Amino acid sequence: MKKKRFYGNDDIQEMLYKLEKNEKLNEDKIEIDNPKEKNQKNEQKSLMHSKTSEERKKELEEFGKMLQYGIKDYIESDRYKELLDNMANFHDYSVNNSIGIMIQKPDATLVAPYTKWQKLNRQVKKGEKGIVILCPVKYKKMTEETKLDAKGKPVLDKKGFEIKNKTYQDCIAFKIGFVFDKSQTVQIEGKKEFVLEPVNELKQKVGQSYGELMYAIQEISPVPVSFEKIQSGAKGYYDDKHIKIVVNQGMSELQTLKTMIHEEAHARIHGTHWESDYKKISFDVRECVEFPNLGKVYENVSLEEAVDKLGKISHSSMLPGLVFRFHDGSDYAEMDYPLVIGNELQIDSLNLIEHFRESFEVQKAVTQLMPKFGNMECLQSTKEIQAESIAYMVSKHFGLDTSDYSFGYVGTWLKDNKQLMENLDVIKATSNQMINDIELSLNKHILFENKIESKEDMTNKIDSFMKTFDPYDYMDSEQSAGFNYESILRDINNNDIGSIKDFLNQIIDEDMEEEMSKEAEKLIQCLDAFVEVILKPELQDGIKINHGMH
Repeated sequence: MKKKRFYGNDDIQEMLYKLEKNEKLNEDKIEIDNPKEKNQKNEQKSLMHSKTSEERKKELEEFGKMLQYGIKDYIESDRYKELLDNMANFHDYSVNNSIGIMIQKPDATLVAPYTKWQKLNRQVKKGEKGIVILCPVKYKKMTEETKLDAKGKPVLDKKGFEIKNKTYQDCIAFKIGFVFDKSQTVQIEGKKEFVLEPVNELKQKVGQSYGELMYAIQEISPVPVSFEKIQSGAKGYYDDKHIKIVVNQGMSELQTLKTMIHEEAHARIHGTHWESDYKKISFDVRECVEFPNLGKVYENVSLEEAVDKLGKISHSSMLPGLVFRFHDGSDYAEMDYPLVIGNELQIDSLNLIEHFRESFEVQKAVTQLMPKFGNMECLQSTKEIQAESIAYMVSKHFGLDTSDYSFGYVGTWLKDNKQLMENLDVIKATSNQMINDIELSLNKHILFENKIESKEDMTNKIDSFMKTFDPYDYMDSEQSAGFNYESILRDINNNDIGSIKDFLNQIIDEDMEEEMSKEAEKLIQCLDAFVEVILKPELQDGIKINHGMH
């Protein structure tokens, strides 16, 4: 394509100055989500332009700071204080009663007697069956004993009868009682609603991109996703045993998308079935980490096999360990790095290298090994903090604000202030991977809808646009020389997409015919998708990404 100069040197200098100013983040002024702006924020753009790895890194750093400040604000809020006050109305049940509640209603979350729910302005739904518990009842039991004298003989009254002493003993009996779960109750209209949940359910619509994102998030899920009515009121859950995700039906668009991302985060980093996540990394077990030629060596084993084999040689007099090797075409590829030495997970040394901190594969391996090695237990609270923080960051990237839900959810799982900071590496690495996967899926769908599967298809699309609209009367001027199918294909083969996009953007900026401008916008979207799905994989060293169409 014959290239046209659009900007003078002064224009370029001004643009570079503005770009430089915009890229600098003032860390002292982090913008916190404003709940009053939710409706505008979540009326989402159709597809965001792909960012460079450096831009993505800055974005995730900023989102991490928003998350920290947002959680801090929530914990200091009146809502959190009111939640703690109201939770004092509920008490723990005995072990036997807890087991009984679980057997009768496995999805129960918050149970109380009928009258207590009424005091909290909630009414038990008609037809709901109570959960049977054993209620302790205190009573005093009277016993009579004959009064004895110093010689041990009964003391008699004036009439000759034995004098009896009455004693009272505290006793406990049990009676059958009934409690009801929160899901079995409804708020009484017109009465004050007490805060019993740490979060506000997300009510917003997403806008025109809901269908696109729903499709993409389902497509990238490592496990099947189904939509069912969850009776407990839970938004969703990941079932590692049956390898599936279930999302509650009937929720808002925003709540549905956020819940899907949350549960898929669980499946990715906490699921135990997904060795395919390690396609860019392999594991070796060595009886002697320092000198591999000494002792037994097991090469290219799965992480599960590695843990098993390491356990069998853990008592060796040599120093056994588990190492990993990248196959990602990076500067760190094809070299061995220790993951476990003896029985210690090497978290501190791994975190010294930025590539490892940002690698999803390394962070997933660390998360999977955490319960088995190291001095940190992978608590349920840690898993929930990881999954919801990932859901917040991924949603935020696509213009969806979940702060009303995420800040409260993460805040109530935190055990201490360090817990979020200790998990930021795995949160950012997994968020980055999910964003990449969703964008790739969205871009594939754009190409599929526009019937673009090859460079020739993309060239035909551009050539057809030029012939249909003939912008700037190219076809009627001398500039048409060399401006044809062959020249466009040559630019594409040379990965020279910039000049084509500049040309289309000028059409849009100059606000030419409405139909022409709309088609130019659509063509730019196709070009961006084409670069990500077809051109980039061809240029990458190492493993090629499969870009087959659906």
